[in-house]
Amino acid sequence: MHDTVEIHTIFQDACALKAEYTRINEHIVRVVCAVPHGRVTTVEAISHFLLVPAHHVTYLLARRPDTNGPAPERPSDPAPPQVSWQSSVPWHRVLAHRGAIGRPFLDANGRTQAQHLIAEGVAVDFRGRIAEFETRFFELTPASTGVTPNVRENVR
Repeated sequence: MHDTVEIHTIFQDACALKAEYTRINEHIVRVVCAVPHGRVTTVEAISHFLLVPAHHVTYLLARRPDTNGPAPERPSDPAPPQVSWQSSVPWHRVLAHRGAIGRPFLDANGRTQAQHLIAEGVAVDFRGRIAEFETRFFELTPASTGVTPNVRENVR
């Protein structure tokens, strides 16, 4: 049986971890919002910039509340930490590896990522890749995003 001190320590660790995930999620949203009209970035670029796993970025973008077809929930999935999503978050500017459009998600109006990008003047080829990826790529820096990545603190 656990003693009171051990349970208290476990609870503190869980609270610290939740706060860390909330901070990371907010940084991801702020970085996505910093990508200008007609420019793109990738999941990997955000991952490297913020020093977080790429699957964390992908998971957050796939579960945004403005989708009409999110990834199905598994019973074992914990509830994701809440983050401030607005319909104005330009999720469509975040691409998969090397400028490829990822899994076809729709926004609340039924528009695809490719449709959003084309409306911004970004050419998408027949394979679902950005035609001028190198010139459209937005370099993520603290100055360009307004986000200074923090090295993750060790949780007890």
